[in-house]
Amino acid sequence: HCSATWASGGQCSTLGQCSTLAATPSSRTQKDVDSRSNDALPTTQTMALKRKAAASAAARKRKAPPSDWRTPIFYWRGAISGAEWTGTWVASAAGLPRDAEFKESANTFSLRCSQPIMSLVDEEDREVKTAHFTGSYKLDNGEGLADYEDVEHSIAVCFGPEWASVAARGTTEFGDFVSLGKLHDGASQGGYQTLTLARRYIADGDPRTAMNATSVLARVEAEDSFAGEHPWLALPWKVPSSWPAPLPVPEGLYETTAHADTAQ
Repeated sequence: HCSATWASGGQCSTLGQCSTLAATPSSRTQKDVDSRSNDALPTTQTMALKRKAAASAAARKRKAPPSDWRTPIFYWRGAISGAEWTGTWVASAAGLPRDAEFKESANTFSLRCSQPIMSLVDEEDREVKTAHFTGSYKLDNGEGLADYEDVEHSIAVCFGPEWASVAARGTTEFGDFVSLGKLHDGASQGGYQTLTLARRYIADGDPRTAMNATSVLARVEAEDSFAGEHPWLALPWKVPSSWPAPLPVPEGLYETTAHADTAQ
C-alpha cells in the first residue's frame, strides 16, 4: 500500500496582524491603512486555498487503489499431441481472449505431461486423474522475451461428454497459481485436440494456496458449478469473505458466456 504524506495545516502567522491593525502615525491617512490591510488579505486567502488544494490532491492519492499484476487472468491455449501441449498464452482482465489474440501472441509455451494427456480422459472410468507438467514458456519481464519454467505444475482431469474439466495448482518464481480450464474440440472425432487453461496467480495469504489440483477441480464440479463450460469464471482475483461457501454467480453471466461463444 502506498501512503501519502499530508501537509500539516495551521493558521498563517500574519493572519492576526491582518485583522487587528496597530496604531499608525498621524502622517498616514486611513486610506493608506485600508490599502495595506486589503493588500494582505489575498495573500492569506491564497495560502489557505493552496493548503486545501494540496490536501485534496493528497487525499486522491491515498484513495487510488494499488495496482496488482495478479489482476488479469493468464489464458493458456494450445494443441495436445500425446504428452505434449504447445501453444500461446494471453493475459486478460476482460475475459477469454479471441482466437486472433492467441495466434498473434509472442508468448509461446511448450509443456510435456507426465503421461499422455488423453489417457487422463476415460469414458469408462470417470474418476479424477492427476498428472504434472514440465517445460518452458516465453515471458517478457521487462528485458525482452526469455524462457521461464514453473517450479511445480500439477493437473487434475475429469471426463465430460462434450469437454473434460481440467484444474491445476502450481508454483513459479513469481508466486503460486491455480488454474481452471477444459479439454475441448474434436470430441466427436474420438479425441480432444485443444487444452485451454486459465491461470490465476494468488497472493501468499489467499486461502486457495492450501488447495491442490484435485480440490480446485472439485469446487468447479460442485460449489461453483455455475461456471460450467467456462470454468475460468470461478477464478476471482480475491475470494469473498464468505469463502469457502459457493462463489456468487457473476452478474450478467449468461450475457458473458454468450459473448464468449460467439467471439471465437
